[in-house]
Amino acid sequence: MGGAVVVAVVAGLAGLALVVARGGLDGARFTVEVRGEGPGGVMVKGTVPGFSAAEIAEFVAELELPAGARIRGIPEGDRVVLRFSEQVPEHLHQRIRNVFYLHR
Repeated sequence: MGGAVVVAVVAGLAGLALVVARGGLDGARFTVEVRGEGPGGVMVKGTVPGFSAAEIAEFVAELELPAGARIRGIPEGDRVVLRFSEQVPEHLHQRIRNVFYLHR
């Protein structure tokens, strides 16, 4: 019985490592985070389909979001769904979706 527990723990740790390697515990394909002003203050982790990191940083900087604002692309089936932190005003959600989804 002790060997089965060890195997289960090792399998769990391996699964967790795989999840983190694929984008973190939330499974995000990409994360855009505002850390300061201007395009230099926008960090893009991962790849946003159809855009370069510089294009995304420029677009997000134009929105003048506060530091700490995040936009995450979460895989859901064969598509990516955007999730917004509470620092991203609701009236900007659709504008961001339009840019991220329509430019491909």
